Amino acid sequence: MQWWIWPLGAVSFILFIFVLNKWTRFGEFKIKTLDIIVIPVWVILHFTMGYRFGVSLLLWFLLVWFVVGTILSWFLLQSKWHWRLFWHKYWQWSGLIGSLLLLIVTIIGFWHH
Repeated sequence: MQWWIWPLGAVSFILFIFVLNKWTRFGEFKIKTLDIIVIPVWVILHFTMGYRFGVSLLLWFLLVWFVVGTILSWFLLQSKWHWRLFWHKYWQWSGLIGSLLLLIVTIIGFWHH
């Protein structure tokens, strides 16, 4: 199996969820695309790094992201953010960070191909 199948699958999955939210009644719920893609993107990032580089640094990325989340929660919850709003935004930011890391790993993978 080629390593680039995983990022291609991620793009297909994200587009499918986006279309599902826009063109069906699924969008009436307060669930956005960023709420759904978090776990699949991190799993796809793990497999992409594993297939391309032979090692996955996913646990280190998650550890750094959790430390950043701890610092963010300390600052934002003191500045009158509600805890549910913070955790919802942090969940969405996790999807964005995972997508950004997947994009970076894919570009580096093609660069060193």
